[in-house]
Amino acid sequence: MEPNRAPSPLVEHLNQKGSSFADLCSECGKCAEVCPVIRESSPILQQAKPTQVIGDVVKVLRGESASEYAKTWAEICTGSGKCISHCPEGINPRLMLSITLSKIRKEQTVSRENPLNGFYRRMSQIIKLAAGMQMTPEEYKRITGATGNPENAEFIFYIGCNVIRTPVIVFTAMDILDQLGVEYAMLGGNANCCGIIHLKWHGDANAAGKMNSNTVDKMAALNPKKVLHWCPTCVLQFGETVDGYKPYPFDFQHFSDYLFSRLDSIAPRLKPIKRRVALHSHDGGLSIGKSVEKILDAIPGLELVEFEEHEHWAYNCGPGALNNVESMRRDAHMQTLKSAVAAGADTVATLYHTCHRDLCVFEKQFPVEVLNWTQIVSESLSLPEHPDLYKSMKLQDEVAVAIDDASEFIKMNNLDVEALKSALPEMMLGKDEGISLW
Repeated sequence: MEPNRAPSPLVEHLNQKGSSFADLCSECGKCAEVCPVIRESSPILQQAKPTQVIGDVVKVLRGESASEYAKTWAEICTGSGKCISHCPEGINPRLMLSITLSKIRKEQTVSRENPLNGFYRRMSQIIKLAAGMQMTPEEYKRITGATGNPENAEFIFYIGCNVIRTPVIVFTAMDILDQLGVEYAMLGGNANCCGIIHLKWHGDANAAGKMNSNTVDKMAALNPKKVLHWCPTCVLQFGETVDGYKPYPFDFQHFSDYLFSRLDSIAPRLKPIKRRVALHSHDGGLSIGKSVEKILDAIPGLELVEFEEHEHWAYNCGPGALNNVESMRRDAHMQTLKSAVAAGADTVATLYHTCHRDLCVFEKQFPVEVLNWTQIVSESLSLPEHPDLYKSMKLQDEVAVAIDDASEFIKMNNLDVEALKSALPEMMLGKDEGISLW
């Protein structure tokens, strides 16, 4: 697409991609054969021939109604990406399923049968409440880019929406950038969403396209050379799902990959720390876990332990990924913790914010400390420690105690205490099993 041409609506862009995939696909079924979610958790799809499963997906991309096979696979896809390397036609089956899911959700929304139709509104409320219990209004404005941004920063640190629930990660990552002398602007929050929720949960490609376009315009207005993103869902949304929809005059790079590219500058500053770390990772065809592993391996005194986990089951622990299939999620989490302890780890390092929200509660059950990997890097750099207020809330047994602990932030942010009393039990429900509903 020419840079000066107005982008076509996202719905047209995805229809064109879907039609192209349908024409290229030989329906050999190799993608369905290697899919971990089919192998591990779907009796319906296990009984079907792989050729029939992918054939039904192709029919949806050609405009036909979704069969039970196509609907099931699209709805429970965890984004593992294992299918991509096995496609003999060089197609991205994960993207095929994303487009298929948006079509299915659109039909469900029109017929008022979409069980996730209110997801964005509920998510926005939860983010507001979670952030309001952990930071000041000034801090919130700073990390979302509402205030404090330089006019022409070389970098933008784009945090997306959901990491705001765990601000300890945001603050720690910002400290690391400050330590490196990086001049950066911040952008994030619900007003700067990548559009994934509207696309894959609501099936509203028009709204998703507008949201995505507005966010890209805000980034471009700051004239950065590079946008450092954090959320793996944003990575896939910008780099895969809507790739080619709207051109942008900058490069994207994940925060971890950027730090790894600066490892020569970071390594001399790293001080020894004694930890035996099990790095909880995800593959998903992304380089993020490998970059983090190399960064942690550069810390003197830190030992990365080998342990077993299902890192190929999903691209992260969160919505649209591992928590699409609760049984897989439970199994994966328990294997991670049990295997880490058996390997002699004293620390489990989480890769993403969604993983951190799930795994931090296991500190009550297992003799390990759960930290995000940025916290470990910060410790080695001797940077100030930020309290993990999300973990503290998650480990509480009583809603009243959690509200009392956050009373100062609640007052500063004018939060509705009754709304908190209603929302917090979901956060604590099932928390001993690592279920992060909040």
